[in-house]
Amino acid sequence: MTFRMKILCYGFTALIFFGLTNLAYAQDEGGEIKPVEIEIVKEREITLPPANRLFDKIPPRPAERISPEISYSFKTLQFNTPEVVTAIRPLRLKQEQSADVNAGFISMGYGNYASPYLEAFFNTKEDKDKLLGVHAFHNSSGKGPVDGRNSGSGNSGLSVFAESFGKEITLQANAGFENFVTHFYGYPSGMEVSRDTIRQAYNVFKLGVGLANARNTAFSYGLGGNFSFLKDKFDAAESTIDLNFKSSYKLEDDKSIELHADYTLISRKDAGLDAKGRSLFQLNPFYAFMLDDIKFRIGAVAALENDTLDSHDFHFFPDVQVTYPISHSVDLVGSLTGGVDRVSLQSLMRQNRWLGPAIPIYHTNRLFDLQAMVNARLTGNLFVNTGFSFATLNNLYFFVNDAENQSKFTTVFDTGSTKRANFFAAANLNYGNKARLTIRGDYFSYGTDSQAEAWHRPGYSFSLNGLYNLKGKIAFSTDIMALGGIRALSPTLQTVKLDPAFDLNFRMEYFVSDKFTVFLDFNNVTGNNYQVFWHYPVRGFQVMGGITWSF
Repeated sequence: MTFRMKILCYGFTALIFFGLTNLAYAQDEGGEIKPVEIEIVKEREITLPPANRLFDKIPPRPAERISPEISYSFKTLQFNTPEVVTAIRPLRLKQEQSADVNAGFISMGYGNYASPYLEAFFNTKEDKDKLLGVHAFHNSSGKGPVDGRNSGSGNSGLSVFAESFGKEITLQANAGFENFVTHFYGYPSGMEVSRDTIRQAYNVFKLGVGLANARNTAFSYGLGGNFSFLKDKFDAAESTIDLNFKSSYKLEDDKSIELHADYTLISRKDAGLDAKGRSLFQLNPFYAFMLDDIKFRIGAVAALENDTLDSHDFHFFPDVQVTYPISHSVDLVGSLTGGVDRVSLQSLMRQNRWLGPAIPIYHTNRLFDLQAMVNARLTGNLFVNTGFSFATLNNLYFFVNDAENQSKFTTVFDTGSTKRANFFAAANLNYGNKARLTIRGDYFSYGTDSQAEAWHRPGYSFSLNGLYNLKGKIAFSTDIMALGGIRALSPTLQTVKLDPAFDLNFRMEYFVSDKFTVFLDFNNVTGNNYQVFWHYPVRGFQVMGGITWSF
């Protein structure tokens, strides 16, 4: 269609549009549309000339011959690089100067009840081959809760130790002397006594040596020997020789065989008592292994002793322990054990300073001790331990006041079997040197055969120890102790129930510098003259101040 023809069509269309518009307008005015016939006649014819069609392909361009001809050859190439040895050098950090660790300290103070205090400790500084040290202390009170100097007491000691660290073995040796002074002030009130006749003193000498393997190998061992000699102011004397051996052979990472052996020889003499050796040998082999994350310890204890209270010299006990992990932070532990617990004049003296002459002494036979407990680490700083134990014991000793002299104690034994139940719970919260808190509570129940009560053994106990360091400048610490349910036997064979014991202690330390510290101690803050042993009240409120120099 040509351009002119397009113009004619557009114009004709416009005329028709305007004509229809006028007709519509006329209709609005009430007129009528007359019938009209429109005829469009198209007379122009477009003709195109015929096109020529090509049926032959275009032939390729003739190729020219290349001279000379190109030839190709393929060769195998080998590319060898020299071996590279990567020597990785760790980053060398700047060597930090080690802190000036104090080699020792001297502490001294003074308190009421005429109580001087002196303590010194010294050891050699860091050395990979050896360690030497010495410790000395004196803590006494010239006066006590009953008749002033008639109830004074004190404790002093001096000890030295040495260790040598070799490539194959480690050697250690120690020697020491300790002195305990007290008075038999449990006499009836108002009784006139001579202070010299009621004074008691114990002197203890100790010597020990030991060796152990130093290398971390599959087989490890340790051997030790100790000698001690005790002498009191009167006629009592006791010597003790201890030999012990421990070994372990690791079969695999979670399997090992261990053997523990102990031998003790005790010789004692006293007024009216001939010296006689009391021997005790115990052998404890066991096999430790893991099975599906459960730890097992399977073994036994064999004991041979010559105490005359029991007609049997040889004893055999089980030694089984199972640890089941309830979760990654909670373990359930169960055990069934037994053994012979060594009892000597020295061990009794450390519990009760007011022993009479020639008291009976026998080892305690634990026929079996069943225990179950839960160990849980609730947070990174809080550890909780709780459980119970049931034990059957033969030859368990109890302290009772002497019927003829109430100020001295003797020992009595349950000729049958004593049943003991213990329920306990403990928690330990530790934030390093900033804060620490330890709490433990115990409940005891005794079932005796020949004795009416478990004399001078507590029915319950509670202890709390806490420390808080305020910005490294002031340290506060406290100790709380509570005992109850203690019963004593009167000369008329009546049961006497002692009042509960409660003791609150508080300590404050002020760090003047890195070398000097000032401290203030408050003991038995409540001033409670409680009795753990009948007729022996403790001192009331005590205060002591002093200084400490570290060097």
